[in-house]
Amino acid sequence: MRGWTATAAAAGTAATLAYAVFAAALAAIVASWTGTGTVGRGAWIALVLALVARSALNALREAGGAQASLILRRQVRKDLLAALERLGPLRHRAGDDGALATVAVEQVDALDGYVARYLPQRHVAAFVPLLLWLLVLPRSWLAALLLLATAPLIPLFMLLVGRGAARASEAQAGALGRLGAQFLDLLRGLPTLRLLGATARGAARLAASAEDYRQRMLAVLRLAFLSAAVLELFASIGIALVALYLGLALLGRFDIGHYGVPLRLDTALFVLLLAPECYAPLRQLGVDYHARADALAAAAAIDAICAAAPPPRAAGTQTISQAAAPAIEFDAVTLRHADGRVALQDLNLRIAAGERVALRGASGAGKSTVLALLAGFVAPTAGTIRVDGVDLAALDRDAWWRRLAWLEQRPECFRRPLRENVLLGLADDDARLWDALAGAGLAELVRALPNGADSVPGEADGSLSGGQLQRLALARALAREADVWLLDEPLAHLDPATAAALRQRLAEASRGRTVLIATHSDEDLAWVDRVIELGGGRLRESAEQGP
Repeated sequence: MRGWTATAAAAGTAATLAYAVFAAALAAIVASWTGTGTVGRGAWIALVLALVARSALNALREAGGAQASLILRRQVRKDLLAALERLGPLRHRAGDDGALATVAVEQVDALDGYVARYLPQRHVAAFVPLLLWLLVLPRSWLAALLLLATAPLIPLFMLLVGRGAARASEAQAGALGRLGAQFLDLLRGLPTLRLLGATARGAARLAASAEDYRQRMLAVLRLAFLSAAVLELFASIGIALVALYLGLALLGRFDIGHYGVPLRLDTALFVLLLAPECYAPLRQLGVDYHARADALAAAAAIDAICAAAPPPRAAGTQTISQAAAPAIEFDAVTLRHADGRVALQDLNLRIAAGERVALRGASGAGKSTVLALLAGFVAPTAGTIRVDGVDLAALDRDAWWRRLAWLEQRPECFRRPLRENVLLGLADDDARLWDALAGAGLAELVRALPNGADSVPGEADGSLSGGQLQRLALARALAREADVWLLDEPLAHLDPATAAALRQRLAEASRGRTVLIATHSDEDLAWVDRVIELGGGRLRESAEQGP
């Protein structure tokens, strides 16, 4: 990326030098028309070549900036998705899905203006005014002094206005994230809102959020236009002062500033043509400064997500036998969050191969953290997690994930055919699909749909209730033949009859598998082998429970 940015900056600087050649040739040609000098064919050739070179260099600058932006955005989006992958089902810690999607799409693209335009322009603005000032100084020290006195006012006011623009951009980015989250929540809950007759209220809330975002966006635009007007004002004043001085000097009314030598028309024209170009990089930098403010707001949102994810760890290479469900051991496992809070403290837990264990405790007791540790989404601060005697950190992560099934309170349901929702990347195998659906108690329901397994959830021919979505998640686990099941409150938010039916299915389908279920309710746990009470990150008591 740095190479392309340097290319863009160098092309922008070279384009200005080409303009200086153009200005010199044009000044000489115009002066010759007034009879104050003569020029040959070389001036015309230089004029044409300078125009062609400037156009080509500006195109190269745009291409270099665009390529640098593309490389950076690809890498940032890749890192962001990798962070979300490490978070796994715990991504809610970084924000709602709608807000995360907004960051991954809109906020990453907000970096484009900063990388493609602002970074190269910053280098151009640092060198071009100085180069042009050095070209003006030998011809008129007073014109050079006027440029030197007025040019710094542009970046000064750019910074003053830019502070307010940065704050407005941050507020706009936050409003956009909230709007995305609210829109996605509204879409997900639309069937329920229809049943409750609350669609109008949901639409009104969404409209209010959209209006808030519009107002914040207009505030950013007002600051941008104000900044542009101020920068144009000072640039115009500077150019007007230089033009006034040159005009008076040519008329003989102001015989100072040109080293005691009468000012020639070609010299005056050359200086006058260079004056706007001296201010142009600074004005453009002021315009692009707002892209910097947008990018800083976007970078803050991206950094917040990456900070919430655990750091990447070295990939393991070891594997364990797949002949049977594995045994799991937590040996003095401690987990401290980045802010110092202790989530788990010296947790010792042994789960035999094929044993079904329930972790019961209040919200915040650390149940979901135990599941996340076992899944590999979080690494322990101290202690070791072993699977069949092998350190979890040394296991091949992809191979371990293929053996896991994760069932949560609200399973993900993609707007794709039920067949794809169940198989999730597995080979399209009808026998596997229908065996999994039968095991989850969904086979008859799916066969009764107009399009069968090709029905799409969320549409008229594929609507599923909350309990049926949980069974769909169970069918996924059966289809992938996972032998380690991690269940995070799978029966929450279900009516008693639906919960009882799903509990029976879990009891039947989980036999022979290693199961760890997190729950905070006093639900019927007769189907598990053992119930463990967890509180404050510690095991409090253990009770044997027969199936």
